[in-house]
Amino acid sequence: MIMRILALFSIPIIFSVALCQWFAPSGRDSVVLIFGGDVMLARSVGKIIDENGVDYPFAAVKNIFDSADISVVNLECVVGTQTRHIRKKWVFQAKPSVLTGLVRAGIDCVSLANNHNYDFFGAGVVETVDSVWAAGIVPVGAGRNAEEFFAPRSFYVNGEWFTIFGLNDTKSGYWGDDEPGCAPTWKASGESRAISQIKAMNKLGARVIVFEHWGREYDTIPQIRQVELAHKFIDAGAVIVVGAHPHRLQGIEFYRNGIIAYSLGNFIFDQRDSLGNVGALLKISTADGKILSAKIIPTETLTNFAQPHLYPVKYAEKLWKKLCRPFNTKVTAEGSFLSIKPEQE
Repeated sequence: MIMRILALFSIPIIFSVALCQWFAPSGRDSVVLIFGGDVMLARSVGKIIDENGVDYPFAAVKNIFDSADISVVNLECVVGTQTRHIRKKWVFQAKPSVLTGLVRAGIDCVSLANNHNYDFFGAGVVETVDSVWAAGIVPVGAGRNAEEFFAPRSFYVNGEWFTIFGLNDTKSGYWGDDEPGCAPTWKASGESRAISQIKAMNKLGARVIVFEHWGREYDTIPQIRQVELAHKFIDAGAVIVVGAHPHRLQGIEFYRNGIIAYSLGNFIFDQRDSLGNVGALLKISTADGKILSAKIIPTETLTNFAQPHLYPVKYAEKLWKKLCRPFNTKVTAEGSFLSIKPEQE
């Protein structure tokens, strides 16, 4: 948890990459990164927050985020005060106060590149981005124009440089390079631009992380498009690719020198079905550009609605072995988490 320093400064509206390179030595050689899936703090979850306070959703897992150097989730809602929204079945807008809960939970970075990014038009995009920055959290994947939503956001920890991109493959949230929105890999030009950016940052020496919104909702098996795109990202120089959007867990693959988590499912959401209430945090330890260990921390919101708790490993192990089998990924129970490795190791 490294970004509290942001809250001490007046944050300008437009950021360059250089201004986002924050130093935060943690006193250890390795760097610990934690990734979570979809976090939606509006609708029924918003009502629970109104009743129990902004810290309620993260109360049972805060210690996990506190143990990380960088924590990243997908924020699946607009945060703001907008009154006009687009015409579709589901639109999500959380109150600005929820950002205090994210900060206190230890969330350092949120991807805003998703299919709800534009629920409240361009004004909602801009208000969300500005509010997230002002709260002391780094937003990726969204902005006033393509220059902003394709911009890499950088973190320095223990002498290592990490760059994070937020991308969206769900054919939504893009209205032009000069309009507010999010980074569209569903457009050929957007995919090409993202890959070029990854190559450029890798060449400069950054450890590139991609948070992609993709796939088909409620699928537990990644689509061919997800696999092909993930491999392109790794081939271009990314070391970690994390996915969200299906509202279901999907397998984890070790590909070349990188790791791909196709979907971490719902971390905090208000879907009532059982599979929609089982999620995961991905904990990765890395040093010198190499992945030292990768662990799945199973979570569930069945016990307490809108408040993730640890999911018993004895139940999660069987599920994750099934999800990872197509990728030859070995899953082993170790205490309260699952260790994952390439099968050949």
